[in-house]
Amino acid sequence: MKNQNDLIIIIVSAVLALIIAGVCIGTKREPNTIPAPEKVILTAPALPAGDVVMVNSLPGGGNSTPGGPGAGGPRTSFSGGGPGAPSIGPSSMGK
Repeated sequence: MKNQNDLIIIIVSAVLALIIAGVCIGTKREPNTIPAPEKVILTAPALPAGDVVMVNSLPGGGNSTPGGPGAGGPRTSFSGGGPGAPSIGPSSMGK
């Protein structure tokens, strides 16, 4: 009886080893192929043609144009002109 049990264990082990070996060989990862590096351009770059204008202020930032203190003009409301920012609270405050 002992020989029969040993024979079954050996056969099962051999079949299991063949299955595991087949799975390992069948699911083997292929190495990634590295793409060829891009060619490096060694020539001097061509600069685009253009005129450079040197100024000391932003466009439209003169003292006569409205737009707030950041643009060099007087404070204005968001509606485009007027006495300035609206006051907060009723008009009778401070009287």
